[in-house]
Order: sequence, then C-alpha cells, then structure tokens
Amino acid sequence: MENTQWAYENLRSVHLELSTLCNSICPWCPRYVDFSPNVNPNIVEGAYTLERFKRHFPRDFIQQIEFWTFAGDYGDPCTCPEILDIIEYILSIKDCKMQINTNGGMRNTKFWQQLGELMRGSPDETYTQYQKRYVIFSVDGLEDTNHIYRRNVKWHKVISAMETYSDSGARGIWEFLKFKHNEHQKEEVLQIGKKLGFPVRFKNPNGFEGAPMPAKDKDYNISYEIHPAKWPRDGDGTLVTIPIKPIEATDKQLDFIKMINADDVKYKDVAHILEQPRSGCINCQAKTFGAGNEIRINHDGTVWPCSFFGHLSSKYLKGRIVSVVHQFQALGILEGIQNNLDNNTLKEILDNDPFRKVYESWDDNSVLLCSHSCGQEQNTMEKIYERPTNGR
Repeated sequence: MENTQWAYENLRSVHLELSTLCNSICPWCPRYVDFSPNVNPNIVEGAYTLERFKRHFPRDFIQQIEFWTFAGDYGDPCTCPEILDIIEYILSIKDCKMQINTNGGMRNTKFWQQLGELMRGSPDETYTQYQKRYVIFSVDGLEDTNHIYRRNVKWHKVISAMETYSDSGARGIWEFLKFKHNEHQKEEVLQIGKKLGFPVRFKNPNGFEGAPMPAKDKDYNISYEIHPAKWPRDGDGTLVTIPIKPIEATDKQLDFIKMINADDVKYKDVAHILEQPRSGCINCQAKTFGAGNEIRINHDGTVWPCSFFGHLSSKYLKGRIVSVVHQFQALGILEGIQNNLDNNTLKEILDNDPFRKVYESWDDNSVLLCSHSCGQEQNTMEKIYERPTNGR
C-alpha cells in the first residue's frame, strides 16, 4: 500500500497542541493521573513560542495547509502565552481555516477581544469566508454546574470570555458534555447560546470506566462521583437511566494487562497475539478532519498519525484497565520511529514513512486503536456527538 495520506506534500490539515498548561482539572483528562489533580509525569509543562513554531513550520509548509486545529489533550491552547502571535503569523502567510478548543476560563477581556478580531478577519469578508475560523468553548453547564467536571474553572471568567469573544463578531461554538448533574440545563444553555450567537453541540463524554466517574483529590481519595446523563429509550424516545456498562475482561485478559503494567513484556514478544485480523473496514478520520490529510503534533514536538494516537502517546495508565492494551500496541508498532520536530524536520520525519505499520494494518483491521476509533462499527466520534453527522 502506497503512503499518500501522510506524505509531506499531501498534508492539508494540522492538529497542533500549543500548550501542556491548563487551568482546569477535569477528572478524565490525560493531563492528570487516575482522575486526580496530580499532573501526569509523562508530560513536560510548557507552551510553544513563536520562534519555536517558525522553526517547526516553514513558510512554504504553512502556505500548503488549509486548516489548523489548536486543541490537544494535555493542555488548553489559550494558556499558550504567544498564541495570538502564532495565529497572526499564520494568517500573514495564508488566509486559512482554523479551529481553537478551549474551556474559556483563562486570560482577560483584552485577550478574547484580540482573539475574536483575528478569528473574524476583515469586516469586508463574505459570510462564507467568515465561517473559516472559529473557537469551540467547552463549557459543561452553568454557574452552578460547569465546575463539577471542569474543576477549578471559574464561571465568571468563562461567561466573560464567551461574551467578549461574541461581541467581536467572530464565530463561536458551544460544546456541552452531558452528565446527570447538568442535563436539566439544556434549554437554558440553548437560550444563552442563541444570545451569544453560538450554536450548541451536546456531546456524550468518555470517562465512565465500568463505574461512575470519580473526581479524586491529590491523595487519590474520591471527593465525589459524576454520573452519566439519561439516554432516549428505543421506541418512544423517553429519557431513561441506562446502567453503566461494566468492564468486560476475562481473567486471562486481566493477567495480560497486569503484565503490561508491570513492564514485564516487550511488544515484539506479543505482537502475534494482538495483531489479529478483524472484520470490518477502517474509515480513517484523519483523512477527513479539517481540510483532510491531517497530522497530529504534540507540544513536545512528537508527530503522530492522528489525534487518537496523540491522545494515548503520553497518557499515564499504570494500574488502569481501559485503553492499556490500545496504548501498548499503538506505541509498540511505532517503536523506534524518529518523530520529534526538535530533532528532525517534518519533511524528514514523513519521508521516512513512519506510519507504514498503521496504514498497512487497515487491510486486516489488526490495530486496536484504529479499529475502535475509526472502524466501521466502532466510530468514536459518532459515539461522542449526538448526531453522527456532527463531525469536528
């Protein structure tokens, strides 16, 4: 199979993690260890500077990119001190599309006004061009509920950011994770979104690993638990409480996970067990995200085939069950690749075809992360959004 998707000259979209800093302490976030506020030891806290950005992304590369996403898994892009400078630099080279995901609970009104002006562009642009750039505000409730999942995020900061950004005339979207504690606020959220001019997307959260989601303290004691929202019942659509599906794992599987967690096995020794052919086909979402042919780059400079690999790359899973095998295999098949932009240029990295084992696995669906994220029957993004057509 020929590599066309991740060929340097074919890239059209970049998902860049600008920062590993964050004001929020969301329980399930991979920035933290085991639902606690303790920062993941696998990450280095910091943020991109404009100078580093210029070193990693030459002008000719910026000119070929149609869509930039600033999100990530280990930090909020709006904590990056030089995000405005970076955006301004990109737009000075190419009038491209852009998406920023943020919890909105940081910075001051001057920042949100300036960000809005950059994202809005020229007042002379047509409506179609206006749609090019937008900020997604991840806000899961109102003053009395948003902080339950978005721990440490202050409501007055959030609503000020959303209002100031809205007043700039820029495009915004409100994404709302549905839980038991906030599901009653749906209509009020829609009304506030209408006033702001932000469409609201309701999302189904991850994080229920066979039980209610624990919000733990620094000593790993459970401070409180978060429960899922109700789901429409098949047939009449009545909202009902659906029991959390227990983790299904045999004793043999649990022993295998325990072995992985103890670092007692190398991937090459068990690859034949994990790389089993599976039914179905892969519809790689990196082909369609943004403007298509997307690459993921973490703050540490590592380059990954997509956001699902980037998410798992540094996640701390010692003592956990969910995603342990997926991470073990994902890192195992990519072991030894030279994929850091601090050491090699992006062209040098991709010219070495580092993701060959990923795209070659699509023939028999043998990589679990690809199968469960982008498989025909397991599309992760379709599960997260209320409507299957609500892609990123």
